[in-house]
Amino acid sequence: MLFCSVPPVGASDTPPTLSLEGTQEPTAWTILYKGQKVMVYSFAPQKFKPYVKELCTLKGDNILRDAPHDHLHHHGLMYAIKVNEINFWEEVSGNGVEKVVRTTRPILGSVRVSGDEFPRATLSQVIHWLAPQDAFLPNSAAMALLVEHRTLALTIDPPEDEIALEWKSVFEVGGKTNTVTLSGATYHGLGVRFREDLDPIAQHSLAGLRPDLANKRQDVSVASWASVSFAAPGPPATLVLAGYPANAHGVTTYFSMLTPFAYLSATQGLDKEPLVYHAGDKFEMNYVILLCSRAESKDRIEKRLQAWIQRDH
Repeated sequence: MLFCSVPPVGASDTPPTLSLEGTQEPTAWTILYKGQKVMVYSFAPQKFKPYVKELCTLKGDNILRDAPHDHLHHHGLMYAIKVNEINFWEEVSGNGVEKVVRTTRPILGSVRVSGDEFPRATLSQVIHWLAPQDAFLPNSAAMALLVEHRTLALTIDPPEDEIALEWKSVFEVGGKTNTVTLSGATYHGLGVRFREDLDPIAQHSLAGLRPDLANKRQDVSVASWASVSFAAPGPPATLVLAGYPANAHGVTTYFSMLTPFAYLSATQGLDKEPLVYHAGDKFEMNYVILLCSRAESKDRIEKRLQAWIQRDH
């Protein structure tokens, strides 16, 4: 097991707050805070896509579920859409592959937010979005539909009992084609599948409004943010998902579902209005995910999101 760590700013003679675990040739990185797991990011080469396999509150409770029997392609926190009608969401023969071609060793350090320094881990990857027939070619750059530069930055905020995960992806059209059309179903985007025991107690919110998910209804709505909270009988937790205003199509469209299982996706409404890009174009897709170990109020969520989104944009 490979283990490395760095101390927080100004505390070089104290035990490290952030540490890292992974094999010598890792297929996953595990980020720990004070020796306790907070995130596992998986990118095994035999997988169709890289994804966040586990995301834990500072109390140590993971809320994500990976590859459940009913939908094996649901992987915790993942991003997938259709590109030129090639499906990168499901994982069956004939579907696209998000192939990781380079992963940097996560950088452990700190970041200043609202005047305070907090521990941060930053992981970067280059991902080639490939048609199935091109997935195992050695020169995948020339055959990529999209080239994605993905950066995940995980920040620990102990006073707020919160972790913040910034998911930032910069895309460019690959060498396979001169034009790409991004499309998908109502739920294609940045999706979250929750632990099975959390499904019956999930409570969805769209910027403070409760969507009607009774009788197996699904909701597709535009909102400034969405959240799913969990209360008794287990440990409480709230996950908040928000898209950055600079994302294409502006405000984010959210897909919410409660039955037969709880699900939340942040999308760009590609089912109604596909996006078209040409050779030489670059575009971004940026989100922030907040997770705390309590039932969070609307006012507090909006205050916390403001600290993140306005900091960079």
